[in-house]
Amino acid sequence: MNYANYSTLKGKSKQAFKKIAAVAEVKDTFNEDGSVKKQGTSAVPEYVVLETKQYDSNTGEEMTASTSKISLAELENNKLQLTADKAKIDEELTENNKMITDIKAL
Repeated sequence: MNYANYSTLKGKSKQAFKKIAAVAEVKDTFNEDGSVKKQGTSAVPEYVVLETKQYDSNTGEEMTASTSKISLAELENNKLQLTADKAKIDEELTENNKMITDIKAL
């Protein structure tokens, strides 16, 4: 997922996080005669989605927003990866600058 435009889209009220409440689903199993054999519940835990407004490119009319389920752990892992990538790029940039300096010194 590309997070590069999050602040811009958020500032224009086109993107926001939305908390989806926990729910309990009732599930029935049935006997051969159609009567309820067993009734049970299963919980769907609370989760967060990133909701992005969508627009028709021809008319500009707002369409149904797209949603992407997202977790704090996922964002934290992404941050760690980006930080590691940044450190590697900074190191390469430093070495590149040293090479430029050495060539200019010739």
